[in-house]
Amino acid sequence: MNQRVRELFGLALRARKLAWGARAVKAALSKGEVHFVWIARDASPRLKEDLLRACRRAGIEVAIGGTKEELGEALGKEPCAVIGLRDGGFADLIQQALKGVDGKLLR
Repeated sequence: MNQRVRELFGLALRARKLAWGARAVKAALSKGEVHFVWIARDASPRLKEDLLRACRRAGIEVAIGGTKEELGEALGKEPCAVIGLRDGGFADLIQQALKGVDGKLLR
């Protein structure tokens, strides 16, 4: 995960425009509040499949990359498997920053 993506996650957290952790992201998805989801590579296969299915249904872009440890560090929190962005502007900025990094965009 590159430095720009880490910075954007930190800004989104401070602006209260992100959900982190499986429960929070799933709840935000069910309310239609999420514009983009990032899943850690080392998240459980079941969690990945559940989130990918929910995001496909909702038409939300997904990136898979980094580790749970890296996602937690980007937020200044404990390791977490998933981050959901609640703001379209932050979602667009992160998608632009993904060009050329290990995160893989899926539909």
